[in-house]
Amino acid sequence: MLEKLTDPTYQILSRPDKSVLRYLDAIMASNPMHPVFYEIGIGIGATTLPVTEKMNNSGEILLFSREKDVRALASDLLERGYSNVNANWGSPNNTYSGYHFELAIGAVEKRLPMFDLAYIDGGHVFHLDAPTACVLKELCKPGGYMIFDDYDWYLGKSPTWSPAKRPATAIEYDQRQIETRHVKLVCQLFMDTDTRFEFVGMDSDTVTYRRLPDATR
Repeated sequence: MLEKLTDPTYQILSRPDKSVLRYLDAIMASNPMHPVFYEIGIGIGATTLPVTEKMNNSGEILLFSREKDVRALASDLLERGYSNVNANWGSPNNTYSGYHFELAIGAVEKRLPMFDLAYIDGGHVFHLDAPTACVLKELCKPGGYMIFDDYDWYLGKSPTWSPAKRPATAIEYDQRQIETRHVKLVCQLFMDTDTRFEFVGMDSDTVTYRRLPDATR
């Protein structure tokens, strides 16, 4: 998968998220041996690769995306000498399978570790990212971060998902859903109202929340 990072066809997907790397540096400074990083939606590994390099086999990286993509990326990283990538949380390719369900099952069964930083860059639609946010909030360590990408993205402006480009979108979603910024809606409903979390800031189209160090469940 990592070969796509140098393929001009994937140029728009080849830039790592700056907020993730900045907050990871802060985490590594205070907890260099055992940080836990979640990535929800891995794209082509543009953010995963520099995160893996920075962590340098310390702690654990858990990837949540389609199973075939998770395994391909983990294999590429292993070839580069990085063995701290957990590829066991990929989802099947069934229509209603997804990272939201893997997270829920893992949390209920207590098989997922608490994380220091979670980067959410998945489907950007409410039915996937609303339950994802709810589960992640309970897995976030006090002082940990949740970073949401594409805060202002919406189906109607997508170069691949807008009804003009993909007519099926107008059948699958009503006009309100097509025009609504789903990630923003998730943050407004589940993050901004939770007193355990504070809004840290926005960088470009990425928003960051931090769980307060003294926050209780």
